[in-house]
Amino acid sequence: MSTSSLLQPLAEADPRVLALASGAAICFYVHKFPMRGDVGLLLEVALGGVIYAYQRSVQGATAGSALLFAISMIAYQYLSLALITVLWRISPFHPLAKFPGPIINKITSLKLAYIVWTGKRHLVIYGLHQKYGKVVRTGPNTLSFNSHAAVSPIYGAANAFAKSNAYIPGKIHGSGLFFIRPRDVHNARRKHWAPAFTPSALVTYKPAIEKRTNQMMDCIAERREGPHGAVNLAEVIQHWSYDVMGDLTFGGANRLELMNERDVGRYVESGQLATVVFEFLGEVPALFDIVWYFPVTKTITLLDNLAAKLIMVRQKSGKGSSTDIASHLVGASSNQTSCRSLITALQLGEHDTTLPKLTQDDLRMDALFAIQAGSDTTSGVLSFVFYFLLTNPEAYKRLQEELDQAFPDPDVPFNLELLNSLAYLDGVVHESLRLGTPFPGLPRVVPKEGAVVDNVYLPGETIVGVPAYSQEVDAENFWPEPLAYKPERWLPEGLGPGSRCRRSAIMSFSFGPYGCLGRTLAIQEMRIVTAKMLLTYDLKLSPDFDNDAFQKGILNMRTTIFEYPLRVVAHRRH
Repeated sequence: MSTSSLLQPLAEADPRVLALASGAAICFYVHKFPMRGDVGLLLEVALGGVIYAYQRSVQGATAGSALLFAISMIAYQYLSLALITVLWRISPFHPLAKFPGPIINKITSLKLAYIVWTGKRHLVIYGLHQKYGKVVRTGPNTLSFNSHAAVSPIYGAANAFAKSNAYIPGKIHGSGLFFIRPRDVHNARRKHWAPAFTPSALVTYKPAIEKRTNQMMDCIAERREGPHGAVNLAEVIQHWSYDVMGDLTFGGANRLELMNERDVGRYVESGQLATVVFEFLGEVPALFDIVWYFPVTKTITLLDNLAAKLIMVRQKSGKGSSTDIASHLVGASSNQTSCRSLITALQLGEHDTTLPKLTQDDLRMDALFAIQAGSDTTSGVLSFVFYFLLTNPEAYKRLQEELDQAFPDPDVPFNLELLNSLAYLDGVVHESLRLGTPFPGLPRVVPKEGAVVDNVYLPGETIVGVPAYSQEVDAENFWPEPLAYKPERWLPEGLGPGSRCRRSAIMSFSFGPYGCLGRTLAIQEMRIVTAKMLLTYDLKLSPDFDNDAFQKGILNMRTTIFEYPLRVVAHRRH
């Protein structure tokens, strides 16, 4: 039998049936062999082009009818693909069928992406747990696990779950610490960073932090404006944090001077927009692959481009020091084993203990991460510190009295040992971390063989995360009044008999192999700035400050965006 006779039935079949069948075939293929979104789109465009060319050259169709036919065939294909996908995701045979959740979330990950985009994801997820219980299906293959017992096996253990595809940063070249997903490779890169965050290294950062903090006190006075002489304190803190991280990362090669020059380069906007896009499209990685080609990436890469320039200046000028963060990264660029080679070796079962060589792209990515991660989270929490203090006058007064007693001369450099011993200051910082870092569930991938977590079986390759905000306001972890701002809960006596305050439920810096190395540095910065601010100024919210507008304008997408300014009136005390 000839090939043409075998293909005859196919040629005579209804094109719509063929399109529907091909959609079903693609559905099963992609389920088995995941494909990048941009590759899939390119293949679909190519298929449409082939159909169009066939209609024009073989069928003799006009250009318009050939185009319409090609579009209709692709539409039928997608209809089949969507129908089969939806039926599978809501069927009782799906691996996550037993877990409750809104049906729209089970059908498409676009719903969760939209929730992220609203900036209120933490509140929505918290509400879902209140309605459905401990484990909620928030996406087609995604679970939110609101349980403190789940934190250790998912994040804290030595064999903690690996990061999900949500950590793939689009088309950015290079491999930064934050974006490395394989645990072994991440651990190897982490060794480059670790010396920059030892206790001895943190001591060397104190003069730079205090110098910039003193500059911030002057910056506040210089930026007073309007009839009340108010200043947008959140903006000043943002600019301070970028200047500080520029100094700590690049030493004398730093070119960030936002307190003096304001953000003329739009670096804060760039860093936050990149984080928002990363968080939003991380829920739909295939869409991330496509959107990366859009013009919006020009703004996203502004801070990335600056990081590339600064790390090159640092390398060439030698104006850093042996203690700035870049010194540990630049030194790694001379090692002999590349990060890619290390990944390949691990995949082959080899265990090379040589630290991976960092390429120029790797250095750029790590420099970018140092600036953005080191500045954004710290500035966001500090803005909450002062917002909570200014809306809770008793807490403000108590902290100021503690600081006045500890540091009668506010101009003398802080004794860190004394600063770290102040119990109420510690309570203010940690209570602000608890209520001011409503991060997402830090998505992880369940191993292929599946896992039992807190007596719940999780199917292999499921995306799972513990929602930080839900844990940080859970009555099992913080009681009484878990939603209230009460720094006293962190004191030894807590909020009275039976009160609960579980430090390990604060997930601001994650835990375990992927935990944030800069945790101690960030808390040290928060203590220094909070103490210096209250010793230097008497602060009050501006008379025209709208508290409701401020709260509505707080958007959380891993970064915290304050759409409404934190307008504060500041009068020097001494």
